[in-house]
Amino acid sequence: GIILAYLGKTGRSALNRYVYVGLGLAVAASLGVAVVFQAIGFDPENEIMEGTMLGVGGVFVASMVLWMARTAKNIKKAMESRLENIVGQDMGTTMGLGLLAFTFIMVFREGVETVIFLAALTQEEAGALQLLGAVVGLGIACLFAILFVRGSLRINLGRFFGVTGLVLLILAAKLLAGSVHEFAEIGAIPMRKEIMSILGYFVRDNTSTAIMTALVVLPIFMVLWDLGRRETAPTARSAAERRKQEAAALGERAWRLSLAGSAVLVAALMATAVFAGQGTLDPTPVPLEAANGDVAVAFSDLQEGQLHKFATRIDGTDVRFLVAKGKQGELYTAFDACEICGAVGYLQEGDKAICKNCNAPIPWDTLGQGGGCNPIRLEADSNDTHLVVHLEHLKAELARFQ
Repeated sequence: GIILAYLGKTGRSALNRYVYVGLGLAVAASLGVAVVFQAIGFDPENEIMEGTMLGVGGVFVASMVLWMARTAKNIKKAMESRLENIVGQDMGTTMGLGLLAFTFIMVFREGVETVIFLAALTQEEAGALQLLGAVVGLGIACLFAILFVRGSLRINLGRFFGVTGLVLLILAAKLLAGSVHEFAEIGAIPMRKEIMSILGYFVRDNTSTAIMTALVVLPIFMVLWDLGRRETAPTARSAAERRKQEAAALGERAWRLSLAGSAVLVAALMATAVFAGQGTLDPTPVPLEAANGDVAVAFSDLQEGQLHKFATRIDGTDVRFLVAKGKQGELYTAFDACEICGAVGYLQEGDKAICKNCNAPIPWDTLGQGGGCNPIRLEADSNDTHLVVHLEHLKAELARFQ
């Protein structure tokens, strides 16, 4: 937008085609990077990979905010100065290619960062709502640019970057918290129960989404406020000029309404996300008595796709354990406790166990692997009709439940 506005202001609109080519190549190259990311493939259950991606995304966001804080006031002047060095001599092909390269670099840098942001935010689950959010967000960005180039958008850029910078810092904190959380889940980083609870608040809780919604709405309404402060047009000297001014005003009003509608849509989607998502289920522990040194769970009592909890009283304390039955009938067992968060226990959300303290999502096929926030391993045997847990194995974790 700044480049096109500068070329129009200096009477060099004939060079716009180089800008559009550079823009198109940058978008295509950014999509190419996204394709490479997809082709490489990232295992959403690999905490090390997910934690690394979240950490890189958080650092990129924070560094971008710091860069904007230093350059926001002078970014337009600095870009125009560089553009003048490129196009200030003649209108030859060499100068056009320089303008194309300048546009490509400016846009491609942000495009790659966008790819990394989206990869970090949707690594675990890239569903329809995530795709819709990305499309709507990019669409509003394009609408913003069109308004800027047309001259219909007059906002205080310093204030705009200040408010959006605050939003992005919250996002960076969320990404970095998620990174630490992922590494702590597998015990790669030593962590206390209380800190994991705080990290879990940033990572998954709907209250975190509500805060993000409020922060994102701030810059949207700030833009709408500035859009309403349109400069008064000079008095028309003729009926033709008056009709022209009225047509221009109608056009600007239509653009404003489009942006306002998009803003309302984004706010509505984010508000919906606060209350959306899969419901959680906290199964009531079923008491089981030990017989002949064993605790037995009948296969007929286990339902596919559900997380079951059982409790056996030992020396006055209920020792709880989990049994999950997959869709193919496979069984997974673990204690209803972990090394970091203790015996707080787990909920069920879809085909995952969710820690009640830090919201760590644990896929069923990893139950019992132990370490970090993964449920503590519990060995179990089986016969033709029952899953059998030895009492001595339950006694090994008695102290954790006392």
